[in-house]
Amino acid sequence: MRPYRPHSFSRLVLIGFALVCLPLLAALVRAQWSLDRLAEESGAVVDRSVKATETSRLLVDDLIALERQARQHEVLGEERLLAEMQERHGEIQKSLARLLQLKLTDPLSKQIRQVRDEEAAIFAVLLNAPRRSSERERALDAFASLNELANAVAAHGNALIYDEVWRIQRATAATRRQLVWQVVALVPVSILLVVMFIRLIARPIKQMVEAINRLGEGDFLTPVKVGGSRDLAYLGERLDWMRGQLADVERSKSRFVAQISHELKTPLASIREGSELLNDKVMGDLNGPQREIVEILCKSSRDLQKLIENLLGFSRFQAGGAASLVLAPVAPTALVEEVLADHRPSIMKKGLRCEPRLETPTVSADPARLRILIDNLLSNAIKFTPEGGSITIVDGREEDSWFFEVRDSGPGILPGDRERVFQPFFQGPSPNAMHVKGTGLGLAIAREIARAHGGELVVPEGTGGRIRLTLPLIRNAEVI
Repeated sequence: MRPYRPHSFSRLVLIGFALVCLPLLAALVRAQWSLDRLAEESGAVVDRSVKATETSRLLVDDLIALERQARQHEVLGEERLLAEMQERHGEIQKSLARLLQLKLTDPLSKQIRQVRDEEAAIFAVLLNAPRRSSERERALDAFASLNELANAVAAHGNALIYDEVWRIQRATAATRRQLVWQVVALVPVSILLVVMFIRLIARPIKQMVEAINRLGEGDFLTPVKVGGSRDLAYLGERLDWMRGQLADVERSKSRFVAQISHELKTPLASIREGSELLNDKVMGDLNGPQREIVEILCKSSRDLQKLIENLLGFSRFQAGGAASLVLAPVAPTALVEEVLADHRPSIMKKGLRCEPRLETPTVSADPARLRILIDNLLSNAIKFTPEGGSITIVDGREEDSWFFEVRDSGPGILPGDRERVFQPFFQGPSPNAMHVKGTGLGLAIAREIARAHGGELVVPEGTGGRIRLTLPLIRNAEVI
């Protein structure tokens, strides 16, 4: 069964807020119910205690009054006193009945029933026995023990008040402890729910940010997948659609660059061939101004040819250059010497000092591709090194990799441009005015070649210009 996914991001936030608040609301409802129960019970206890105390006091007063009336009737024999005794007897029995209805403790209820029975027996004797008889005398004497029993009932009622109050206090303390433990238990649950919903909310946003960053870096191959609510998932689908559109545009651009570069090669070859013929004086001698113009044509045609070759090389690598690598043992020293020989006019013109310090005899790589890589690195160093500056070329071994680094005394690459310089068509500020501006593909092609070999091309931190190539060492190849 598929998990439930909210339709919108706002609904997901509302659900998360509701679930986080639910334990706290449950705790509040529980606390309210406990307080209501305690208040109701406390009210019942107070009402019962007050009634028990007041009725017990009235009972003692009524028994004393009944005894006094009985003794007066014994002396005077007035019918009025007998009627008052009957009325007082009724009040006493009603008080005892009210006490029994209060649901008091068993010992106290037993004492109340005992008072009721003894009072009824005494009154029956006083009502039926003749005056000044021995039976009435014993009944009058029994009032002493009855009053003691009534006073015991009153004292027991007062003690009951303190017992009930103590019980309420203990119940309140127990309820307070329960509420504290509930809060202690619910806080981790709420925190867990908060963390869970933060992850549910933040994860799709993080996925979209990562996808946008990949698109900004030119990665149009990794599919965009965004989870979360349905509107965020739909947004992820649109991002993936945009990725496909950008990939199509990139492929179209690469095809266009490849086609236009290929179409430019033929007329450029004719221009270069004609200018070379003129420069070689095949068509006759040239005067000074003509010779300068021909040299400019030759140089410009060579520059244009190199730019076109860079465009074609970049297109080939984007189309899958790693599959066409032909690995063989290559001597880095020989490649560097060849490249420096090609750039000797530029080096001499700027008065640069080039110091190769290479120690590795051979590495396993594609000779032609590695030469292009080294040529692009050295071209970049020559271009940005000021006149009279120096270029140092070093290599060596670090664990299971071979590094090749070109260092120059130029201004170096700004920290914010250390990744941008490897992006296609990015061009930093050039210190030299050139007839033909570069395409910004040299370092991009160099990185593609490095990655095709399983290596990497980076700009290390440090003064001056530094670019480092790292290639893995292959055990079966002739590598030292």
